Amino acid sequence: MVPHGHALLGISAFAVLDHSLDVLLRERFATFRTVYLPTVEGLVGAGFELLPTGRRPHFTVRLRSADDTEVARLLVALGPASDNPAYGQTSIWPEEG
Repeated sequence: MVPHGHALLGISAFAVLDHSLDVLLRERFATFRTVYLPTVEGLVGAGFELLPTGRRPHFTVRLRSADDTEVARLLVALGPASDNPAYGQTSIWPEEG
């Protein structure tokens, strides 16, 4: 638990809770060519805390530090990047590159 008023170091994550993965990808991530699809079990099993932040289904994956070791642990827990099947299925311009 992070005491109120203290900084929180983490990354944003969205959980598949009230809608399917397809809906979440299409509605929130259609401008991203690739996405990471970790599981809660995998993140928690790797020692990361998931904090509900913002509006549901947004979470923050809490990091203990920003050093290379912690970032490497996170990358392992995230698993490989996946092609986003919803990429470009929006009227918003997709990311360049």
